[in-house]
Amino acid sequence: MRHICVSLVSDQTIPNILSIYHFKPDELLLITTDVMEKRGKRVHIVNTLKRYGSDYDYSGNRSHHIIVKEDSVLDCKRNLDQWIGSDDRETSTFTVNLTGGTKIMLIAAYEYFKEYAARMIYIPIGKNEFITPFPKSEALKNTALDFRLNVLDYLTAYGIKIINEHKLSANCEEAQKRSELSLWIVKNYNEIKPLMNRLSEKLRKYRNDKKGFQFNTGYEPKCGQEKELFEKAGIKYENNKYSKHLSKSEIIYLTGGWLEEYCYNELIQFVGKGIDDVILGISCKKDNSDNEFDVMFTKDNALYTVECKSLDQDDDKKTDALYKIAALQKNFGIKIESFFVSTSPHILYEDGSLKQHIAARAEQFKTMVITPSEVINFANQVAKKLKIIEE
Repeated sequence: MRHICVSLVSDQTIPNILSIYHFKPDELLLITTDVMEKRGKRVHIVNTLKRYGSDYDYSGNRSHHIIVKEDSVLDCKRNLDQWIGSDDRETSTFTVNLTGGTKIMLIAAYEYFKEYAARMIYIPIGKNEFITPFPKSEALKNTALDFRLNVLDYLTAYGIKIINEHKLSANCEEAQKRSELSLWIVKNYNEIKPLMNRLSEKLRKYRNDKKGFQFNTGYEPKCGQEKELFEKAGIKYENNKYSKHLSKSEIIYLTGGWLEEYCYNELIQFVGKGIDDVILGISCKKDNSDNEFDVMFTKDNALYTVECKSLDQDDDKKTDALYKIAALQKNFGIKIESFFVSTSPHILYEDGSLKQHIAARAEQFKTMVITPSEVINFANQVAKKLKIIEE
């Protein structure tokens, strides 16, 4: 007997993916609308499942869809009548996910498939479990959904294209190799800040140069930590100057990438302990919007971003990075909670407290601000916020 999973398509695709992956049905029916078809939601669901080996493309006759009028119970039922009778499906067993669609579509699906003694499920928003409103014998049971999406597949579920997927592994590997240096920079930041500013000013214009840059300077270190930074970065002192041919990756690192890599390395310690996946330096595209994220991670099928601003960021005194986070949420059409990590004194009052307008803006954009003095405690701040460890 065939098992068919029926899902109502809406803007939120994750509940569809979770239930289909959980039940692994023989066939799939997606009930959608013209609006959802134009937004590509049905295709996004199928494409994401395919990344996990659940192939419900249309070549194997395992995936079906009907387009209904979202405000007509009668139209929904007529389309279901036509579909169910087209291939002797009356004898199949059905699981119906009532989470998506409109209220009218939900009512129509519930009434229709109740006649086939279908299992009805509903996934509450923000939870990785489903309840079973029908049949009554299962109504009191909450069933856990163990499947967790990684960052790339979460983005795929919303039709977001990853532009630089082929580079992501290398980004993460380089960050892990430089993890000790990144931590050292954070610990000694106050002492080496003048040198970091100097390096940023000289190197920033070469960030996109694939050939790198031959760095030379007669700068005299002002303290032991500055001298140690040169040594740790492999910049040798010869013939009365510090010199090294810096690769594009090294230039990006010395002009702010160190903070992004530090945050990435602090987060990966929680992978498998609450956090499911962490990605560094990802470039994405949806429609005509291109955006870059410093760090992204998933936890319990929710997506989080980390935006980093190193040094004083004199060109960002209004904290435009917070508006960038809001723009990303709007352009990509998904709910994202974020962390804004900054070493800039411009976000603080003289007493060290966060400026009120920045705090209000961060709350509006569901963003937690990590202030300069708390950068060293970034991992603990994230863990407490997301309840990865007990306070």
